[in-house]
Amino acid sequence: MSAHSALAKQKGATDRQVEAVKDFENGPFTETEKVGLRYADRLHRSPLEIDDAFYAEARKVFGDRQIIELTAVAAAFEYFTRFVDALRIPTTPLAPAK
Repeated sequence: MSAHSALAKQKGATDRQVEAVKDFENGPFTETEKVGLRYADRLHRSPLEIDDAFYAEARKVFGDRQIIELTAVAAAFEYFTRFVDALRIPTTPLAPAK
């Protein structure tokens, strides 16, 4: 989680946003951001949770290319974590804050 938090901050997320991801529905996010977080959360639990109804909801705020990118990024993070954890690969420690 610390690596994801550091990357999010590098991309412009505020400390408040990073902390609020745990309860993103009540966090300081736009409705579009919340749909993206719901999408990633559903993909995390099971790709079957991205059913036709939810896909239609996502299509209201995201275009085809955005949905492909959202799916690819969320799936890549799922893969990477499972791969590293299953093989007990140590992660590189974060550099100390400046």
